[in-house]
Amino acid sequence: MRPTLVCFGLCLGLPLIAISLGAQAATDSTRSVQDSAVRVFFDCPNFDRGCDFDFMRTEIGFVNWVRNREDAHVHILISTQVTGGGGDAYTITFIGLKQFRGTTDTLHYVSNTTETRDEIRRGLARVLKLGLVRFAALTPLAPRMDVTYSAPAAGQTAAAVYDPWDYWVFRIGMNGNYSAQKSINNFGIFTDLSASRITERLKVRLSLNGGYRENNFHIRYDPDSAATFSSLTRNYGASALVARSAGGRWSAGLRGSITQSTFLNQRHQIRVTPAVEYDVFPYSQSTRRLMTLQYAVGVAHFAYIETTIYEKKSEALPLQTLTLSVSATQPWGTVFGSVEGSAYYRNNTVNKNSLSFFGSTQVRLIKGLSISLFGNAAIVHDQIFLSGQGIDEPTLLLQRRQLETSFFYQAFVGMSYSFGSIYNNIVNPRFEGGGGSFFFSN
Repeated sequence: MRPTLVCFGLCLGLPLIAISLGAQAATDSTRSVQDSAVRVFFDCPNFDRGCDFDFMRTEIGFVNWVRNREDAHVHILISTQVTGGGGDAYTITFIGLKQFRGTTDTLHYVSNTTETRDEIRRGLARVLKLGLVRFAALTPLAPRMDVTYSAPAAGQTAAAVYDPWDYWVFRIGMNGNYSAQKSINNFGIFTDLSASRITERLKVRLSLNGGYRENNFHIRYDPDSAATFSSLTRNYGASALVARSAGGRWSAGLRGSITQSTFLNQRHQIRVTPAVEYDVFPYSQSTRRLMTLQYAVGVAHFAYIETTIYEKKSEALPLQTLTLSVSATQPWGTVFGSVEGSAYYRNNTVNKNSLSFFGSTQVRLIKGLSISLFGNAAIVHDQIFLSGQGIDEPTLLLQRRQLETSFFYQAFVGMSYSFGSIYNNIVNPRFEGGGGSFFFSN
């Protein structure tokens, strides 16, 4: 090989090798810095519309998102509670793990009922950034970060809040549906109207609702013979609640309602029940844990569509209920449960009663393994509304009336396990756009 060609190759190749090595070094440097970023586990059990994980991953890039709490440096635990104005109050807890163990911060964000989903998730993302800064400031990413501040205008002061609606919030809703096949068509319409006023010491809720559903079944026995069966159910109701704070753990209130239901053989039911409630934990901690015991006593008046099995067309009965409710949102998961006992007094004895249980939980057992449980059950001895005329076969099959029973239960269980890469930074929406499919069977 000629010396000139060797010299030319060296002169051309060495700069290319240097450029390649420099680019590789820059890439390695960038990767090294990103590898040292804070690893964050995002935990929003209530799946609120502000908890858009894809959005958080694209908006907050100075951390590494991970799939499991065990791999994280910071566990972001978010719990929500509905505000008096119909928005959501977010409690965001930053729980330090590994080298940050023992460091815990709590921030708050309140959304407005008129805000869009995008406005809510952007507001929540801003609060998450604020909470993560103190952890990111202790990593090699700190020199790449900056802090900005929008100062208020000169002389600007916080004005007293003036609410021309005096904290009242009103809602009107209506929805309907219609579906049809060759032999079946269904129609339903439902309406609701509500008004509420919620302050720190007083809660007032008023509501009206109504519903109508019609199901038609067309059966052809032969070319010259056919029949149509129809199922109609109607219901309406109105309710009122007034509750007042009596301290950090006590409250007192009054519930009232009037309902009508063909399914329950009730022309109307009018119920008035004063109640008291005690919270084992202060109400201020309700977004994270709540344990309440509520006792109510009152009277219920019934007017029946058909004479009942007890030969009653109407009656008024004293009643009482005792309810224990527990809920918690913790790093290990969420849990909610309640037990309620109720009894009617008839002929000076408590011979019509029921006991119901409800529970749900989602628990993270070990890294990558979680289990979810849901169930409810009831011991029923208070079906005073059952019709004395019995139930024919179409009513039984179409479930147009509540059937006689002494118990009810249902349960659901689910388990999931995931493993592999600990990182969860990438958002790729390709081939996941909207769309749907229709399925007909006969």
